[in-house]
Amino acid sequence: MTSYDETLTVLTLSVTKNVAGKEKKVASMNKVDVALTATLNGKKIDISGPTSFPLLGVDTGAWHFDFTLDDQTGKQVRFTTLDAQDGCTKCPSTKGNSSKLISGERVEPGDPPMAHFIDNNNNDSKLGVVNVGFQWNFACNDPTITVEPYDPVVPNGGKT
Repeated sequence: MTSYDETLTVLTLSVTKNVAGKEKKVASMNKVDVALTATLNGKKIDISGPTSFPLLGVDTGAWHFDFTLDDQTGKQVRFTTLDAQDGCTKCPSTKGNSSKLISGERVEPGDPPMAHFIDNNNNDSKLGVVNVGFQWNFACNDPTITVEPYDPVVPNGGKT
């Protein structure tokens, strides 16, 4: 386990078995846990979390991203939608998920609110790193308050 800061934990779990006297990797799961915080700032709510992510290595397979929101506002902040775009270095310019690398996005409205997606990390590594811009959008129970999005970038190493 490698922890980059208090809001981001990166884990890689591998399962091996003995096949004909040799150890062989039979399964792997790469997981990124991201802690986000919502704070009230006048008539807007700021969402804070890690501003950068480590490079998803070449041939490391898909990565599961799990987001948890600590709402410190009392305004019932929740995840709504995900915008994502490949080859993007800041907020995706599209609405909705137009990424070929991001799949399985889902939102859980529980307490705490959670959201998830999978970064397939299956771009052609020979073409170089592909940055995937993503933006989680939020809402709250007060229509007079604007909730800012959370919009970092994940660099994908891809596969050979």
